[in-house]
Amino acid sequence: MNEFIQDYSGYFQTNEFIKVAPSWFQDYRNKNFSVLKKMVPPKITDEDWRFTNLNEFFKSTFVPLTDSLDLNKFQLPAVFNNFDAHFIYLVNGTLAYADESDFKVQNLKDSIVKEEKNLIKILNNEFSSSNKDFFYLLNNAFLENGIYLELEDSKTLDKPIVIVNKFDSNSSNAFVNSRNIFFFGKSSKAQVIEYSYSDSDEKYFSNKASMILQDQNSSVEHLAIEDGNKSSFIFSNLKVKQERDSNFTSNSILIGGKLIRNNVHPLLDGENSYSSILGLYLSQEEQLMDNYMFIEHSKPNCGSRQLYKGLLRDSSKGVFHGRILVHEEAQKTDAKQTNKNLLLSNLAQVDTKPQLEIYADDVKCTHGATTGQLNEDSLLYLRARGIDENKAKSMLIRAFTDEVVDGLTNKQLISFHQEIVENWFVASNLVNKDD
Repeated sequence: MNEFIQDYSGYFQTNEFIKVAPSWFQDYRNKNFSVLKKMVPPKITDEDWRFTNLNEFFKSTFVPLTDSLDLNKFQLPAVFNNFDAHFIYLVNGTLAYADESDFKVQNLKDSIVKEEKNLIKILNNEFSSSNKDFFYLLNNAFLENGIYLELEDSKTLDKPIVIVNKFDSNSSNAFVNSRNIFFFGKSSKAQVIEYSYSDSDEKYFSNKASMILQDQNSSVEHLAIEDGNKSSFIFSNLKVKQERDSNFTSNSILIGGKLIRNNVHPLLDGENSYSSILGLYLSQEEQLMDNYMFIEHSKPNCGSRQLYKGLLRDSSKGVFHGRILVHEEAQKTDAKQTNKNLLLSNLAQVDTKPQLEIYADDVKCTHGATTGQLNEDSLLYLRARGIDENKAKSMLIRAFTDEVVDGLTNKQLISFHQEIVENWFVASNLVNKDD
């Protein structure tokens, strides 16, 4: 047995929650851990991991975080000052506080013990078997912390849901496993921000997942921001299942982390559903940001768009692996995938791999990828009009990143997205605050 799996087998055997959880949930975790034990952890010779070396991660030791949390001490980050939202606050993946609201939100453990009907439906369905991920199975096996959120049929929220997850000093050398699970009822409409950050420099292993089930004619805009510290290892999975006539928009901003693996997997499982997958990875120093997009079309007359952009500085590295899978039944699929990268240093590098896997014969699928540096002709054009060099560069950089926000429609999410990106620009000395 692999040493990593052997260590986590010990953790699994001593887990306390599984001893008191309902029998169906015990079976769920046991089944997933049995599958996990038969797998070989990802390595650079694996096709889906060939651009990302995990040796440093696997040489590190992380122990499951179990207690010692002071959940009564929390403070929203300054970026949310004057932001009107339904706030939910987690510390190291554990629910600490939730605003009173007219939708259901519970500690995930409580929802499991209460055997929430739609929660069981989501977990037992698992959405798709087409994309097996080692860290997602690990998340399944250690599932207990996080939240369950449910929005009833025909409900439209008046303001966004903001889920803040803070990693504090208690997460030092910890394995932090968490999952947020969402059910959006028929004809419901919501905007969700998931914001993860760290207020310490301690190294930790965050293995997080979000699962979203959208019923018919529902509409969800989802903005995920990862701002962990530069010592952390972050593995993230977003799994979405869309029923008929549903619309889903995901927009990710990757800022923090020593290493980030960002997996996004929407399953368009109802006719006339649409998925827009957008993202921005902003890397510097020696960060590694690996994005694996898997868009799965299983029903006819559906559309999807992917636009991921990378802005890379110093000796950082980015990865984009975009895969579109079109099943035989999914005729009239319209899918487009685009990856663009801007290198701001001669040492920065990016690997990009677009992939189409099509089993239907009446589809429209395209993909494209570009990598380059700031356009000298554009710089000269701006300089010729009296704009100094630094300001000209900042204008081109902002223009490059602005396109990613176009897929959002909610004004609060658009403004917040722009603020997060601008704050990174200023903190990284890429632009002057007053430009």
